[in-house]
Amino acid sequence: MRSLIFHHGIPKDIVTGCFLAAVGVGIMAEKSRDLKVVISDNKLEAYLSAHEEVVALDPESVRQALQAAGVTSGIKEEVLASFAASPQVQPVLVAEGDPPQPGVDERVEVFFNGVALREGVADDGGRVDFRETSTIVSVEAGTLLAVKHPSRPGVPGKAVTGEELPPPAPRLFELRAGKGVELQENGTRVVALVDGRPWYKRTGNTFIFHVEPLLVHKGDVCIKSGNLRFKGDLKILGNVCEAMKVQATGCVEITGLVTRATVSSGGRLLVHRGVIGSILQAGTSFPGAKKLSFMLRDIQSNLDLLNQALEQLKRHQGNNLDRVDFGRVLLTLMDTKFKDLRSLVKNTLREIAAIRAEVPDEVSRCGRSLNCLVGLNPLTVKSFGDVIKDVESAVALLQEIAENPADVVVPSAMSSTIQSSGSVYVTRRGCVNTTINAGQNVVVKGSFKGGEIFCEGNAEIEELGSDLGVPPVVRVGAAGVIRVKRGFPGSVVQVGQRRLVLTQEMGSFKARLNKEGELDIIPGN
Repeated sequence: MRSLIFHHGIPKDIVTGCFLAAVGVGIMAEKSRDLKVVISDNKLEAYLSAHEEVVALDPESVRQALQAAGVTSGIKEEVLASFAASPQVQPVLVAEGDPPQPGVDERVEVFFNGVALREGVADDGGRVDFRETSTIVSVEAGTLLAVKHPSRPGVPGKAVTGEELPPPAPRLFELRAGKGVELQENGTRVVALVDGRPWYKRTGNTFIFHVEPLLVHKGDVCIKSGNLRFKGDLKILGNVCEAMKVQATGCVEITGLVTRATVSSGGRLLVHRGVIGSILQAGTSFPGAKKLSFMLRDIQSNLDLLNQALEQLKRHQGNNLDRVDFGRVLLTLMDTKFKDLRSLVKNTLREIAAIRAEVPDEVSRCGRSLNCLVGLNPLTVKSFGDVIKDVESAVALLQEIAENPADVVVPSAMSSTIQSSGSVYVTRRGCVNTTINAGQNVVVKGSFKGGEIFCEGNAEIEELGSDLGVPPVVRVGAAGVIRVKRGFPGSVVQVGQRRLVLTQEMGSFKARLNKEGELDIIPGN
C-alpha cells in the first residue's frame, strides 16, 4: 500500500513509501498537515515521520496525531519528545506493543524410539563380545509405548491500538491404535497388547502405533547379524551358526541348520534341517517338575490351614498373643496339629536338591524359604510370610508350565541337548549322543544311539541303541509307557524306579509298570 503525505493540499511521494514496503505496513496513515503515522500489519509497531520542511513540533500535537491514528498503547515518551524537538523525515519507531507469547504444543513421547546402536558388549573382564550387536527392539504385552503430554495455552499480547492480540493456538496431536496396541486414559497412553516389535507411522499430526508379534529374520544368525533376542514369535530364514544365541518369548521357527548354537523359545520350537552340537530349550522345563508341583501344592494347602489357625488363635487370645514368641507358637502347631508338614517340607527340599538341571529362580527361592521351617533359625512373622509368598510364586510358575507346554520338533539331532516343557518330536533321522528332557512325550523316528531320554509322559522310539557306541538310556515316569520297535543289547529302559538293561536284541516291545509296581516287558505293539 502506498502512503501519502498532504502538505498545503499537494500530495507528494516520499522515501517513506520505500520503508512501508520494507516492513509490510499500511494498515493506517494519519494524514495531517505535517505528520504521518503508520501502524504495522501485526499492530505491534507505530512509526512517525514529518515533512522535510518541519523544524519543530508541539509534543501535544504529536500525541494528538498518534491518538487520531488509533495509537493509544506502548508509546515511547522519550522518543515522542525527541521527535517533537527534532522531527525526522525517516520513519521513527514511536510506539511498540506486547507480542503474544506462544503456548506449548502437545508432545508425543515414544519410549521405544532412538535405541543406540551397539558395537559389542564388554564382559566383566573387559573382553568385548561382538556377537551382541543386534539392535532389534521388542516389548512385552502391557509395556507402555508412548505418552501424549498436554499442551499449555499462550499469553495474549497487546497492540499499539490497545486491542488484545490472541496467541497462536498450540499444536495438537492424535494417537491411534493399530494392530496389537490399545489406547488408555482418554487416548493419551499407548500400551502393547501382545509381545512383539513396536513401530509407528506419523502422518501430519497423527501417530498410528502397532506391535508386530512376529519377527522374520532374513538370512543366517551369525556374527554379522549378532545374537537375536525378541519378545514375541521369531522366524529365521537361514541357519543359526556357531556360538550364536537365539532367544524369543514366543515360538521360534528355523528353516536351516542349528550348529553349535543355543536356541531358547517360550513357545513351540521348530527346526527344519537338523541340530548339531547345540542346546535347544522350549518353555520352562526341568526333570521332576510335575512331581515337585504336586508336592508344593500340598505344602501350600498346609500353610494356608496353618495360617488360618494362627489367625484364630490371635482372635481368641487378643493382645496376649503379641507377648508370646511367634516362632514357638508356630512350632507348637506344627508339632501337634500339622505333624505332616515338616516331613513334607524335608522331602520337597530333597527333591529340589536332587534335580540336576537348573531350576527356575522361583523354585530356588522357594527352597531357601522352606528351610526356615525345618532349620534352626528362629521363625518370625516376616519369615513365615515370605514362606507363604514364595511357595505361591513357585506353584503359580509350575502351574503355568503345565498349562502352556512348548514342543520341540527337529528332523535329527547330534551331540545336542533338547529340553521341552511339552513334547519332543524327532521326525526323520533320529539322534546320536543327544540328551532329551521333556515334560510330556518323546517320539523318535529313526534310531536313538547313545544319550539319554527323560520324559514325564510316554516315549516312543523306532530303534534304540546300536552295535557300537555307548548304550542309550530311556526313562519315563511311573505312569508312563516306553514303546520300542527294535532294541539293541545294553540299552536301558526305566519306568519309575524300575530299570531293565537289554541283554539281547529285541523286536517290538513296550515297557510299563504292572499293578504290583514291577516292570513288565510286553512283546509286540
